[in-house]
Amino acid sequence: MFGFLRRSVNAIGAEAVKVVKMDHSPWQREMPMAALRTQEDLKGWLVGCDRDIGGFSEAHLEITKNGTGRFHGQLSLDLPENESVEKSGYAGIRTKTRAGSIFGTPVWDTCLFEYLSLRVKGDERKYFVNLQTDGVVPTDLYQHRLFLKTPGEWETVLIPFKDFILTNQGFIQEDQIEIYRERVKNVGVSIIDRKSGPFEIEIEGISAVNVGPNPHAKSEDSDD
Repeated sequence: MFGFLRRSVNAIGAEAVKVVKMDHSPWQREMPMAALRTQEDLKGWLVGCDRDIGGFSEAHLEITKNGTGRFHGQLSLDLPENESVEKSGYAGIRTKTRAGSIFGTPVWDTCLFEYLSLRVKGDERKYFVNLQTDGVVPTDLYQHRLFLKTPGEWETVLIPFKDFILTNQGFIQEDQIEIYRERVKNVGVSIIDRKSGPFEIEIEGISAVNVGPNPHAKSEDSDD
């Protein structure tokens, strides 16, 4: 009870700060969303794979000695004896849903940002970025392929929020509803490339960003 009240008070303070910042600086370059640099950061993430339903894949998430998150494991396409399981060979990580308050579930309002930015170093496997919103259908997931230009090297990947596709239970939905950008609840990375074998990707952080100049700021040589 006391924890719930404390979170509610903190939410009031956070909203007040947000309003003040919006009044004075509606354009921002970056809003950090999730990090994987410390053991404390690790507590805010969940790991899953088909082993959770009887499959044979393995997935792990750990912090490296260099202070980055390492998501790695082994995918297996072998099906368990459970006849209700028709597909195997997937693994993923996502941020934990944060504890709620009287204002509901804490979320990220990404409306003022154009891109989702990921600082990653991956292999040549096929990964997806996943966003879950505080929408009506809890199983809805917005996905986009994580295209890596330099596998084996660190790079910053920018994905326009407008390019995320609505899926549910792994299927692209015929009716594409625009992402509820005001209430992004979770962010994650998954591997579903239907190929057995090892995988590994390092993640340092995920943010909502703008990359252009501040349209509200005057240039140095502009007239007053």
